[in-house]
Amino acid sequence: MVKYRILLILFVFASITVSNPVSGEIFTESGLVDIPTGEVLKHGIFGVGTYVAFQHSFEDMPSTAENNSSVNALAIRLNFGLFDRVEFGLEHLWNEHGFEPVTERTVNLKVQLLKEQEVGVIPSVAIGIEPLSTKLLSGNSETEENENPSVFLAVSKTFNLPWIHQFSGHIGVGTQRFASAGGTVGLFIGLSKEFQPAFTRGDITMSMEFDGAGVNVGMRYITPSGLQVALGAETLNSPDESRYLATVSWTNERLVKQIDETRRLIKQLAIEAKRAVSQKSK
Repeated sequence: MVKYRILLILFVFASITVSNPVSGEIFTESGLVDIPTGEVLKHGIFGVGTYVAFQHSFEDMPSTAENNSSVNALAIRLNFGLFDRVEFGLEHLWNEHGFEPVTERTVNLKVQLLKEQEVGVIPSVAIGIEPLSTKLLSGNSETEENENPSVFLAVSKTFNLPWIHQFSGHIGVGTQRFASAGGTVGLFIGLSKEFQPAFTRGDITMSMEFDGAGVNVGMRYITPSGLQVALGAETLNSPDESRYLATVSWTNERLVKQIDETRRLIKQLAIEAKRAVSQKSK
């Protein structure tokens, strides 16, 4: 309990003292398309990969380089879990606004306060900050500080209903990127459903969300080896601002599960072998 209180104090302190531009992460291992959930990565689990984003702005004026701008982004990121309660994210992002590329290196933090059990009504609850700092990695003291980081609280719960079977609901509140136009605090919600069709030899997760600015949809495919491929679209309710996403990453979660299962099997075989030897000796 003392460890979690210390982490909570650090989180609150960081949210008050840090003020930097923010960019939301896309398709993180514990999140949906663009919104966080109440889940965090388990201890020792990590995900590493890259994502790209394409955006095209349509305007009523004739299409020229000045009034029809394309915004492209490329990121390399690493997310990892500690103590089954804390998740850190490191990201190097290249943004291209017209002909002016912008580079950002950020650190994100997420702390889980409550963890959902297999049976029970208690949901998973997490708080986080994006980014914890843009200067920590860049070392650039001249970074403009025009916007505070996004602080959020996310709640997730798994439901089991007839016909639909298991699906997850997510809801939360956050500042900055989660806030609607003109506001300081906004609400975000999401739904996700996992499928395991036999022909895919992997898991497919479909999700839909509202992140405070618009409606997003996404599909993520996870292979037994841990390779993840995801496609998504953001702000579908506003075609002029729609953005299309693609990501490829790898997580060691599946590998760790396979190793744990192999260890349990070896242990079980050893126990059975002992029993067989003891019975023969009798």
